[in-house]
Amino acid sequence: MRVGTLLLMFTVLLVVVLVASSIYLNLISKGELVNIGMAVEFNDHSAAAWVALDKGWFKEEGLNVSKLVVFRTGLELATAMAKGDIPVAWVCTSPAILIYSRGTPIKILAMTHLHGYAIVARPEISDVRELSGKVVASSGPGSPTWLLLKMVIDMYNLSDVEIKKMPPFMSLNALLTGQIDAASLPEHYVSLAESKGMRVLIRSQDIWPNMPGSALVVREDFLKGHPDIVLKLIKVTVKSTKYINKNLNESARIVAKRLNVPYDVMLRSMKNLRYTYVIDKDEIQKLINLLVKYGVIN
Repeated sequence: MRVGTLLLMFTVLLVVVLVASSIYLNLISKGELVNIGMAVEFNDHSAAAWVALDKGWFKEEGLNVSKLVVFRTGLELATAMAKGDIPVAWVCTSPAILIYSRGTPIKILAMTHLHGYAIVARPEISDVRELSGKVVASSGPGSPTWLLLKMVIDMYNLSDVEIKKMPPFMSLNALLTGQIDAASLPEHYVSLAESKGMRVLIRSQDIWPNMPGSALVVREDFLKGHPDIVLKLIKVTVKSTKYINKNLNESARIVAKRLNVPYDVMLRSMKNLRYTYVIDKDEIQKLINLLVKYGVIN
């Protein structure tokens, strides 16, 4: 899959969505509820979805979320989407690019946030340069946490770092029980680890201020078959994202309840993300280039 072709996926879609939205968004009729199944990640990266569900905004647009599948990692969610099990998802961008590069026809409709990843270590490790020769956990190749770890290894010339593949909840447990030295984690797991006395060594925004986070993604056949529903999903995502930015405290209470996380931890976590629905094709291209550099896509 050519890198230029991948970028075209985002550029063309952005134009189509903007034009379609301006023409049709206000023309969608309010009829009977339409059942829809979708998937989210079990973290605050999917805050736009959690808040919209809590506020009933999907139903306001005539959509009944009859099936909600929750995944622990973006890689797992993207794999399910590649199999055709999931037509709509809020998922990390890099796994979405990964499955697209391998032939899964998907479209990114809107971003949901930027950055929101960090490397967290045992408290006795005070500097990222001390990770040479250490065991660091991360989700699998192509995940944002894996990508962050690879960038940090290169940037700080770290050597002999043993990367252990673990989903975030297992990485957190392994870190707290001393089985590993550090972990590259997504929020809200970063803030959970910090609340337990672990040390944040570096955040994604420290080395990449506009690192793409998660996005609203649909399968292409769903987009072609249900353009009206897709426009409603975009509308809800935009509305929810704006609400989060204006009402962060209330949004944190909603997401904390959904994820069964203490409110203070969730509020701290969500302050470490920048919630946005805007697709920046230059940052997406940078992400694609890094995935190529590290051999995840061709």
